[in-house]
Amino acid sequence: MKMKTWLILILLTLLTACAAPSSASPTPTIVRLDRSVLTPTPAIEEVADIVPPSTSTPTATATTTMAQTTATATLEPEPQATSSPTTTATPETAQAEIVAAGLHVREGPGVSYAAIGTVAQGDILDITSVSAGGAWLQIVTPDGKSGWISSQSTYTRILGSLDDVPAIQSSSAGLPSPVSGQSSAVGGQPPALSLPNGSAVAAGGKLIFATSSGGDLYSVNAECASLPEGCGTDLQKLTSGVIDPVVSPDGTQVAYTRWDGANMGALYVLNLTDGSEQVVAGDIARPKSPTWSQDGQEIIISFQHGGTVNPQPECREFDSDDGMQLPNFSEITSMHVSDNGEVKICFIRQEDLQWGLRQINLATGQAEDLPADLYSFNPTWDPQNSWRVIYDGLRGLMQLDVASGELQPFTTDVRDTAPVFSPDGQTLALTYKQHDHWEVYTYDLASGSRQRLTKPPLLADPQYSSAAPAWSPDGSQIAFMTDRTGQWEIWVMNADGSNQHALFSSEAQAQLGLNYQGVNERLLNWVN
Repeated sequence: MKMKTWLILILLTLLTACAAPSSASPTPTIVRLDRSVLTPTPAIEEVADIVPPSTSTPTATATTTMAQTTATATLEPEPQATSSPTTTATPETAQAEIVAAGLHVREGPGVSYAAIGTVAQGDILDITSVSAGGAWLQIVTPDGKSGWISSQSTYTRILGSLDDVPAIQSSSAGLPSPVSGQSSAVGGQPPALSLPNGSAVAAGGKLIFATSSGGDLYSVNAECASLPEGCGTDLQKLTSGVIDPVVSPDGTQVAYTRWDGANMGALYVLNLTDGSEQVVAGDIARPKSPTWSQDGQEIIISFQHGGTVNPQPECREFDSDDGMQLPNFSEITSMHVSDNGEVKICFIRQEDLQWGLRQINLATGQAEDLPADLYSFNPTWDPQNSWRVIYDGLRGLMQLDVASGELQPFTTDVRDTAPVFSPDGQTLALTYKQHDHWEVYTYDLASGSRQRLTKPPLLADPQYSSAAPAWSPDGSQIAFMTDRTGQWEIWVMNADGSNQHALFSSEAQAQLGLNYQGVNERLLNWVN
């Protein structure tokens, strides 16, 4: 009788201590756990020692050496010089002293040109020409090669005068070729995107959108939806396999990430002018959610940083007088009680991925891991205040002062996710978890008031979702994803939630294969 009572107590203890909460279903790109039931665990340091890739294909081998990440440079590209470089220097020749820890040397004056080497802090290089506007310097490397480096004072110091150094004027000659297969229509015959009858015409500008997380990236003029011929000749496929594309503040580049089969990935930048694509940083664990600084020189990403990864079955043995405690979020797979009263319990932990924030300088490739929660998603950089980044933290939105590293809670509602700043920096658009579906809200930064913009009819079954908002360039409208017709489509509404309508016909949207997977992905950008 005593043994039976004792076994009942064991089972009650196990059920209390080891019950695991439900988690989100995995997707091909990222699994996000419900933060309202997460218990923080100590972070595992996994900082990679990255070597700049020599091609546009990221390597997938991670190391645990504590070092800064290096990557290719990203600045606004300027056309390559059409004149032959002058490599002969005289004592009067202007020189550039490298003051950064390291700097990439490129074939031409801009990020669209391949990196051909690096120079180190303290190197003094002869300057043979400057780009139009002076943003880039053509130099001679210590081994006698001609190349281009950034002229920003953060990275280089000019010795002497540039008055007599020839300036290279803008020209289309020498621009890199577009990435193979890009800028082509869907299957050669893109669907004719037309505005449904009776719908208001969207504001002007261009939509840069991904069909899904890890899907194709397209560009289309928003105003062409109102034309009789639709957008069939305007829709352009830019590239494939992109996660969370975000357009740069000047509208010339798109940043996004890709993952390989081992869930290692890289940050990419696509030049919208010529279609060239560059790897900015590689060997990052599950990189996601890039956001641009207002000057276009820095990108912050979310990346997997510690936690319980790929858990394996475990077993523990307890004596009859032991207190039996298993790790949080564990699922018991078997239990055996021996004749002498010893208990053997086998279990497997739930995967519990933790996420950090990393800031990458696009000119030097240097990277710095930022202060963050154990679960830090979807950073968005304030377009008006360069010190502020808002991101999706463990218990609501968090505010990070990039300059000081100070962190503080911004909202206290765990259902606030994927914030996006309005162009004037006064309002956030949010994807909000409304019970069992998604809705779009706005949050006024000055007053703290929030407004629900989308709402299914009370008797709608199921309650359809609206998510992934993107502001129009003038802030008067919001594009978003919704499945209210039974398939995912791009819709548009005024910034107050009025006049909601499909941007294109359902037939055309169906051909695009749009899909929102519920991992707070960013799919839409609306730019001038």
